[in-house]
Amino acid sequence: MPVLALTLTSSDIAYNVQLQGSRFTVVAQDANPVSRVWSDETLFMPPGSRFDVLVQGPTKGSTRLITTAYSTGPQGDSYPETTLATVVSSGQPMTPTALPMTFASFDYLSKDPIAQRRTITFSENDQTNEFYINGKQFGANRIDVRAKLNTTEEWTVRNVSEEQHTFHIHVNDFQLMSVKGRPYPFRSWQDTVQLPARGEVVIRMRFLDYLGKYPFHCHILNHEDRGMMANVEVVR
Repeated sequence: MPVLALTLTSSDIAYNVQLQGSRFTVVAQDANPVSRVWSDETLFMPPGSRFDVLVQGPTKGSTRLITTAYSTGPQGDSYPETTLATVVSSGQPMTPTALPMTFASFDYLSKDPIAQRRTITFSENDQTNEFYINGKQFGANRIDVRAKLNTTEEWTVRNVSEEQHTFHIHVNDFQLMSVKGRPYPFRSWQDTVQLPARGEVVIRMRFLDYLGKYPFHCHILNHEDRGMMANVEVVR
């Protein structure tokens, strides 16, 4: 049973993927190598997220790669179980390859001095199909967050709606510190995280190298297109 190398990505829909009878061993997330290899039978993928995984080849025959049934909340979307692909195994069994236990070293932000703490709130008007960040719809020429180069900030990103949203930021990846008040086991740099309905996450970012403007937004494209996007500018 050789190791299969797969790259999984999602653009607009949340997937909860499963290769029946196998486990995913994650070696990279959002194009970043993980600090600690981890594995699970299912892998949740918010819109915009990317995972590189290793899988021990299934036993002889056909195996379904599925996304399980999933709901994004009372005012969100519900997706049925769907077959995404079929993996066919044949030939003589091979000796399993040992999977890695560690991968990349990382510089953790938990002890960084925090230059600024911010609260970023995602909300929506279900009647008008309008979406907001900190009570505002996207303004192309407006700067919503101004951060200083070579500093670390901590953002509490809140979702006050009855459906999940997907926080995605360009240029500067972040470390996820907690989800709904519970410490998160840091594994890698990310640029995408799912916001729980009526919940929050805490992230930390270092603003390094890049001076200028870039956006952050909900990666559910209808929400982004209907206003759920904002601009960051990094200055000296």
